[in-house]
Amino acid sequence: MSPSRRTFLAGTAGLGALALTGLAGRLLHPPVPSARLAPVDDLAKALFDRLSARGQTGAFVPYDDPLRQYHNRGLATAGIDTLRLRRAEQALVVDLMHASLSAAGRTHLTEQFFLSLIGVNYGKLLFCGSPQEKPYQLLYTGAHVNLRMGGANREGVAFGGPQVYGDQRGNEELGVPGNVYRDQLLAGQAMIASLSTAAQAEARRPVAPAQTLIEVQGKMGRFEGLPVADMPVRSREHVRGMLELILGNYAESDAEYAWQCIRKNGGIDAFHVADYDIDHQGGHSFAGAPSQIFRLESPAAVFHYRAVPHLHAFFNVAADSEAPLSLGDVVTTNNRVREKHDLRLVFEDALRHETSLPLAYYPTQAVAGRLRAGTIRTGDVYNAESWDNAVAIVEIQKGDLGPEARADLARNSQTPPLEEMPDPIRLAMPDGVARLHTDYDIVQTKIVSTSGSLREATIRRLRDRGLT
Repeated sequence: MSPSRRTFLAGTAGLGALALTGLAGRLLHPPVPSARLAPVDDLAKALFDRLSARGQTGAFVPYDDPLRQYHNRGLATAGIDTLRLRRAEQALVVDLMHASLSAAGRTHLTEQFFLSLIGVNYGKLLFCGSPQEKPYQLLYTGAHVNLRMGGANREGVAFGGPQVYGDQRGNEELGVPGNVYRDQLLAGQAMIASLSTAAQAEARRPVAPAQTLIEVQGKMGRFEGLPVADMPVRSREHVRGMLELILGNYAESDAEYAWQCIRKNGGIDAFHVADYDIDHQGGHSFAGAPSQIFRLESPAAVFHYRAVPHLHAFFNVAADSEAPLSLGDVVTTNNRVREKHDLRLVFEDALRHETSLPLAYYPTQAVAGRLRAGTIRTGDVYNAESWDNAVAIVEIQKGDLGPEARADLARNSQTPPLEEMPDPIRLAMPDGVARLHTDYDIVQTKIVSTSGSLREATIRRLRDRGLT
C-alpha cells in the first residue's frame, strides 16, 4: 500500500524547515481540481497573467527556446518551483493538468506516486511563449513526469513534443504490483504473447535502448524488432490497443491529433515492435520470461515503456518523419547519425577541451541520446546530453577501476595510455557519472571540481570545430 502524505513527509529531509515557513501544510493539503474545468488556453492565460504581474521571470522563455524540445524529466536550469507558487496559482496548475488529460488520464497521471502524495508541489513550471499571443507551450516537469500542455506546436508535433510519465509503485518487484500503469504492462505482454514462437523470437532483443532515445528517425532509420505489417490481424489489434491505452490518457483532441499523425505516416503497419531481455542499465534479465520493457517505433513515432525497476515511459509522435522538432540556434552540420560510441567521442572531445586534460571518460553505457544527420541545433544537443551533467574534474585510483571500466577506457584510444599516467589518474567526466560511479564499474571517485554544463560545453566545441 502506498504511504500517506503524512508518512511520506515525516521522512522528508528538511520538513522542520518547511514547517517554519508554513509550507508543510501546503504539502499536506495541495489544491484539488475545480468541479468544472475551464479550457486549457483560458487557464494558461490566467496563470501567465498572475506570474507576469508579480515578476516571476524565471517562469518564461521564448517560444523557440531549446528547452521546449527538451524531453527528460526535470528542468534543473529553468522554470519556477511549483512549491513556491501561491495557492491560487497552484490551483490553476492543477486545473491545467486535469484539463489536459482524459478521464482515464486523471486516474493515472495524477495518481502517480509523487503527484498523489504532494500534488503539484516539487515540480517545475515553464512557459515557452505566451498564451496571450500564441503559439505557446506550458511544461510541468518533475519526478516521473514531463507533461506538455497547450496542444500541437507550430511544427505540428503531437502534444507539442514528447510526453513523459511514470510511477514508483512496485519498485524492483516483478510485474510492478500496484503501479497505476500496470494495465499497459499487461497489454504489452499480451501483445507479445499473441505472436507465434518464431515471431516472438524476432521481436525479442538482448538489451533495450535508453528510455530517452526517442527522437524520430525518419524513413532511413533503423528499427529493432518485428514489423507490425508482418503480424497477424489479432496481434496488430493488440498493437493498436497498446497505443490506445497510452494516448487515451490525454485530452481527446490532443490524442486524436496524435492518431492523425500516426495515420499520415503509415498507421500502425509502419511500426516495429520489440521487447527486451535486459534494460540498458542492466538489472533483472527477462530471458525466457515475459519482458517488462517494450518499444514501438515507426519513422515518425516512438513509444518506450520501461517497467524496471519501476515505470518510466517516454513517447514522441511527429507529424512529418523527415522534419522532427529541432529548436534553438544552429550549431553545426552532422554528416551521419551519431549515437553510442560515436556520440561518446563527441562528448569526450568537449570534456577534454573544456578542462585542458588529456583524458576524458563518458562511458558508452551512459550515452542516452542521438544526433541525427543534418542540421544540429542547440535543442538537439540538449536532448543528446539530456542528463544535463556538469563538467567535472575527477581523480580515480587505478586500483578502483574495475575490468569493464579499464577495458572501456582502453578502447577510447586517448593518449597517453592509462598505464603511463600517474596514480591517481586525473580526468574529465560528467559529474553524474562520477557520482554514480559504481554503475560504471568504478569503486570510488573524488570530484576535484565542477564547472558549467556539459551540453553547453559541447555546443561551444561543435561551433568551433564542427563534426568530422
